[in-house]
Amino acid sequence: MTRQDTATWVPPITRPERQAGRIVFWLLVGLAFAALATSVAIPVVTIQPYIEQSTSMQNTLAPGDRLFAVPAGSLRRGDVIIFRAPTRVSKTRALVVKRVIGLPGDHVACCDSRGRITVDGRALDETYLYPGDPPSRLRFSVTVGKGQVWVMGDHRNISVDSREWGAIPASGIVGRVLFVAHGSSIAALRTPQTFVADGLAPRDTRLDFYLRLALLAMASTAVLLVLAIVGITRFVIRRRRPRRAPPSRGAQPPGGAQPPDEAQPPGGAQPPDEAQPSDGARPPAPLEPMWGVYRGLPDPPDEPAVPS
Repeated sequence: MTRQDTATWVPPITRPERQAGRIVFWLLVGLAFAALATSVAIPVVTIQPYIEQSTSMQNTLAPGDRLFAVPAGSLRRGDVIIFRAPTRVSKTRALVVKRVIGLPGDHVACCDSRGRITVDGRALDETYLYPGDPPSRLRFSVTVGKGQVWVMGDHRNISVDSREWGAIPASGIVGRVLFVAHGSSIAALRTPQTFVADGLAPRDTRLDFYLRLALLAMASTAVLLVLAIVGITRFVIRRRRPRRAPPSRGAQPPGGAQPPDEAQPPGGAQPPDEAQPSDGARPPAPLEPMWGVYRGLPDPPDEPAVPS
């Protein structure tokens, strides 16, 4: 076997900058997936859907509206809540929807000289009431007990609420209405301005948390799309890029010098397996390239001598 028959394998060369680029790429993909999963999981776990069936909260809520409620957490005056009606007076455990007017310790009364409900002496400008309804036809003056809330419906003429039940236990509250879907439109419920203006509740920014989650979901989705396009483009370019052939072991080194193991023997004689072809003999076959390997083609058989 000649020296050219020896197979050589050249390992692929991975450039450091290419390896660093791959690490950054997959790190961005992981972060985008984590952000998308978080922004979707939190609303799915915390938001519960309901359907309104009564008319006691018109025009804020209408029958057939889909309500999306979150855990009540820290209640504020003006919140629209879902709770179980007190069994002792309603004889039922059905879920109902009302608006919080008073919290524990509040003094709630009806009515002042202008017919308005007051909370701790501060009159409410209840613009959310059903058109034509007075704040209340029943007069009352109560102090809300510990662990209780005072609730009333927005359609005051037909609503059955704390005016008949009294203050309800806060332990029966199952959620606070965050969004209302009416047909194809969706509205967010915030604290009415009258409670903020009277200093009975702070400005409502609780909805902003879910809006930021929605923006995060859209941003992470866009990042994943861009990364997918970049990854596919780089993959196609690498597949179409021509491969470099490794150098042959039989190639001459720079300057034409003969390598030490292939130096000419003393006297200029050629080794038997690498002897120069005689006159009329065929030259050695060229090398045939393979994928990362070079091999020499077998020499053709000697032709029989023709008698002269």
